Amino acid sequence: MSYKDILVIADDAKSAPIRLDVAAALASAHGGHLVALHVHERPYLPAELGQGFPAAMVDWQESVMREHARNAKNAVEAAQRRSGSTFEWRETEGEAISTTLLHSRYADLVVSSQGRAEDEGYDDYVTEELIMGSGRPTLVVPSYGKFPTVGERVLVAWNRTREAARAVHDALPILTRAKAVRIMEINPDRGDTHVAGADIALHLARHGVKAEAGSTSAEDIKAGDVLLSRAADLGADLIVMGAYGHSRLREYAFSGMTLHLLRHMTVPVLMSH
Repeated sequence: MSYKDILVIADDAKSAPIRLDVAAALASAHGGHLVALHVHERPYLPAELGQGFPAAMVDWQESVMREHARNAKNAVEAAQRRSGSTFEWRETEGEAISTTLLHSRYADLVVSSQGRAEDEGYDDYVTEELIMGSGRPTLVVPSYGKFPTVGERVLVAWNRTREAARAVHDALPILTRAKAVRIMEINPDRGDTHVAGADIALHLARHGVKAEAGSTSAEDIKAGDVLLSRAADLGADLIVMGAYGHSRLREYAFSGMTLHLLRHMTVPVLMSH
């Protein structure tokens, strides 16, 4: 089992080189085809101005978008030189979210970045929409840091939900190659006589994954910090978890754990919904 089609978002944000390097490493490990997608958005034309919108403004918007595309392609070419991997450069025109979602559905895995307000060119909503609407696992890469390995030591956040089960299944190509897998259940049902995480660990064992299971307690508001702390203790280079909630564009917020990880992640996080 491998990721044979990996889609990575290609733009000129400060986080792009980190994201591209992680995608290249995964493609190399899985023998996968790597697509760098850049969406060239159309100029914005206010409807109320109609034909009165200055042509010079349209030309200026087009020139800015062409510059973004050139910078994005340069970043991809630089990543190719660093990694020795080959990217398929795919530049297409359209609305950013809908176009990106469409192309993501032809991939096994989508690689995106943690959004940061100060990082012009990459907003939180891109990643949020991919997680909630692509139907594919999304690997979210922190905006800062270096990640020479992803998936050698994996921490699985397990809570027996549909989303968590989906994330574990989507991560199987990584889990089967990992050197160490730790399953952690936060605040398990105290009335349950089962060892927390034991059932999913047994399921993974049938796929050849040797996973250790355990649990910990935390207040809900601190659960995300507990997860990140445990990841640091274990030297994990990847967290796998289900994503809960609705996208911001649907006027709802992610649930506490998901939102906390998106804001404060220290290692890449594979999320599925």
